[in-house]
Amino acid sequence: MHKQTKKELFWEICRFLLVGGIATLVDYAVFWLFDAVIFPIGISAAWDTLFLVLSTALGFCAGLTVNWILSVRVVFLSVKDDKTTRSKKAFAVFALIGVIGLALTELGVVLLVSVLPEIRLFGAVALFGTAWEKWLAKAIMTCLILVWNYLGRKLFVFKTK
Repeated sequence: MHKQTKKELFWEICRFLLVGGIATLVDYAVFWLFDAVIFPIGISAAWDTLFLVLSTALGFCAGLTVNWILSVRVVFLSVKDDKTTRSKKAFAVFALIGVIGLALTELGVVLLVSVLPEIRLFGAVALFGTAWEKWLAKAIMTCLILVWNYLGRKLFVFKTK
């Protein structure tokens, strides 16, 4: 039985960060598409909050899909059982860890957007039609949930040899 070395763990974390970055870009692009382009704004505070939650969830789903595909193929190479790791059950656990992360992200984004003051950067209150506060809240929560996702997936899905 092969125990993962510090060097192997280091490169696994590097790959995880790279894959996470790609998945995050997909997440943010889909979030922006729905938040700034598809969903109308200014109907009411309740609708704006609902659209924020939906945009966040849709971005998450797109990012989760990309993350799963790349995690299986690129990140976690030193697993106990490759077949089990790629099973529907493993994906369900992977997704459940992600859904818990999504719930925490949703809560954090809504709370942060509600307490952050209006932000002006470069003379603008928005980037690509989405308020700076939303981008900042999403970025803060992304950093926090990154740790949860790695540890949860490493411990419960991609167990090392």
